Amino acid sequence: MRPRQVLTVAMVLALTVAGFFGARLLGERDARRSSMHRAELAAAQIHERVVQGSSLAESLRRFLASDAGTQVTSGEFESNASRWLSPAGFPAAAWVEQVPAGRRTAYEHRIGHPIVTRDRQLRIVPVGSRSSYLPATLVSGISPVAVPGVDLGDETGVGAAVRRARTSRDARATPLAAQNDGTPGLFLVRAAPRLVGDVVKPGFVVLFMSELSLRTAATDPTPMRLAVGGSSTSDLQGTRAVHATFTEAGQRFDVAVPQESVHGAAAVLQWIILAAGLVLAALAGVLGVNGARRARAQDELDRIFRLSSDLIAVADFEGRTTRVNPAVEQILGYTVEEFLARPFLELVHPDDREKTAALTGRIREGMKVTSFETRYVRKDGSYRVLEWTSAPGIAERSMYGVARDVTQRRHTERELRRLAGEQAALRRVATLVARGVSSAEVFSAVAEEGERLLDARATAIGRLEPDGMMTIVASSGTASDELPVGSRVSLASELALTEVARTGRPARVDGDRRTLGGVGRRGQLGTGCAVAVPIMVGGSLWGSIGAGTDQERFPADAEQRLADFTELLATAIANADSRAELAASRRRIVAASDEARRRIERDLHDGTQQQLVSLVLTVRAEEANVPPESSELRAALARVATGLTGAVEDLQEISRGIHPAILSAGGVGPALRTLARRSAIPVELDVTTDSRLPEPIEVATYFVASEALANATKHARASHIAVSLALHDTGLVLSIRDDGVGGADSGRGSGLVGLRDRVEALGGTIRIDSPAGNGTSLVVTFPLDFEPTGAGAGHVIE
Repeated sequence: MRPRQVLTVAMVLALTVAGFFGARLLGERDARRSSMHRAELAAAQIHERVVQGSSLAESLRRFLASDAGTQVTSGEFESNASRWLSPAGFPAAAWVEQVPAGRRTAYEHRIGHPIVTRDRQLRIVPVGSRSSYLPATLVSGISPVAVPGVDLGDETGVGAAVRRARTSRDARATPLAAQNDGTPGLFLVRAAPRLVGDVVKPGFVVLFMSELSLRTAATDPTPMRLAVGGSSTSDLQGTRAVHATFTEAGQRFDVAVPQESVHGAAAVLQWIILAAGLVLAALAGVLGVNGARRARAQDELDRIFRLSSDLIAVADFEGRTTRVNPAVEQILGYTVEEFLARPFLELVHPDDREKTAALTGRIREGMKVTSFETRYVRKDGSYRVLEWTSAPGIAERSMYGVARDVTQRRHTERELRRLAGEQAALRRVATLVARGVSSAEVFSAVAEEGERLLDARATAIGRLEPDGMMTIVASSGTASDELPVGSRVSLASELALTEVARTGRPARVDGDRRTLGGVGRRGQLGTGCAVAVPIMVGGSLWGSIGAGTDQERFPADAEQRLADFTELLATAIANADSRAELAASRRRIVAASDEARRRIERDLHDGTQQQLVSLVLTVRAEEANVPPESSELRAALARVATGLTGAVEDLQEISRGIHPAILSAGGVGPALRTLARRSAIPVELDVTTDSRLPEPIEVATYFVASEALANATKHARASHIAVSLALHDTGLVLSIRDDGVGGADSGRGSGLVGLRDRVEALGGTIRIDSPAGNGTSLVVTFPLDFEPTGAGAGHVIE
């Protein structure tokens, strides 16, 4: 062969060999890229799952930090977790506290459960002695946080995650590992301090994510290995793999899938090149490789476009959607053709169109919008909230966007806010009931809270009367003018409030037909729909509470939400009845005691005292008739007469202590002046009223002053006492102050206890201030509208 031919052959052989090995390398590279794409897609889907878990953990943290979460029980936490977390596939959650060993007993007493763990047989057993614990105070009831008190400190990485979460505002993840119950997975930990009683308890929201839930987030069925923080519960058994990683919640997530081998056209191409010849084979091989690569790339893009659960759309600068993926049918209900046939702004909620148009204009100007929300109209007329990420293509005059459906998340957040509002309203009313305020204050608060809670226009509370009428005891909104407190409504009226009174069952009135109130129709109260529920006290129908709105109808759960207040109303009414009955009973006891004192005083004055005076006169008469020579007899009779006179004086003193006659004759002013004159300590008396008062109040005022003067004389070592009595707007005020040693304690003396009982039985108040070394001050206030309670007197709740 000529050198030139040899050279040509050599060149052909060289190019053929080069083409062979080049085709082989290209096939391996494309296989690796395909595998890498699958790994990155799986990693992106798993990352989205972890972000979703972090968002739910943040929602739980906000709930526990809100007013509604302060009083939540483990059972309520389990119920809420079932409603909020289970739909998203995260049923296992808990609120965890860090408990030192020295506070373990106090903690177990507070939650009512021991701190437990699982033994090797997976049985739940008490935890042994440790320096500290991480028990779950509130649990969702799903393993591995199935029971309150389970110590998560045994779980891999939880302790380290807690330490990192304490100084971070974001969630922190544990490594992927098999838990104590055998379930492989990881925990997301987020710092979540919570108000328990009056103390802020540091704690952590813990959300469990099983390995299965992470794996199922990846739609590619190809086997894969998932490692978190360097830990993994599975392996690819030594096969070659490609990796895609991301960092979330403080941990590195590694997703590995097996690398594909070269197959199909790519595997045959190298042999075609060998058999085909130099230029044709090389050209065919290059064209084949390039064509196959472009086809695979396009197929991969199309696969992502078709399989993505998020909405992917391309629109031109004129506002027409030019391309959209099939997810539009699942999210918005339109076919691809139906969606492309309409300008996208027509599908935006009317209230969001102006905002969306403005953002579209900014995208046309070249700005990338990373995140904005807007509501889109579904084909069935409902709305979905879409969170968009958009970027411009200036050269193509196109806008590219990806939208995630966040409707359920926003609905959950609204539910949480509504639940928090309801709990706060109920807690405010419960606080008033616990403080023992008047029924009128509780009624008014319930009416206002009910109006605010239901977004109502008017609310009213009616009390059922024995005469077949209903008395309005509270109203708010437009009902304040049309149904003022104290107005009466006939039970025969076709009204929501009176319908409840007639039937004893909740009532709902929709449309124009009736309203909640007693005077009118839609025009007068401004309401077109009303709901009312019964108020039961002691098993009997006491009245009803109703609310009205100017909308077409109330939500379906309006009756139940309104009924939540009726238990508090029933408690307030029962408490008021009990207080009224107790007050009446105490007044009857005081009145009976005073009557007994007056009777004893009269018996002593008219009986025993008169007999003693008669004996004194008789003895004096006999003494006068004794002969002068019987001096001893005369002296004896004189001593008897003197003793009898002393007995009369002592009896008069006792009589005044039981019930002073001057009090009945002259009133409390002269009685106080008599006490001041008889006091062993100088008394500065200031009485600015001589008006006669109800007898129980005069008697109580006298005995309070008498006991205070006696205590100052016996115990205070005082040198001066100031007593004042005056009528004020608040009532009758008696003030007594001495300059003695102080330190008086009403809990150590039956006299002060008895005075307090007497004063409070008459509706009054008594305040004692006695700091050591600074004397004692006593202030008593009696109401001016006191009415004596006789036999058969009753009480009506106002």
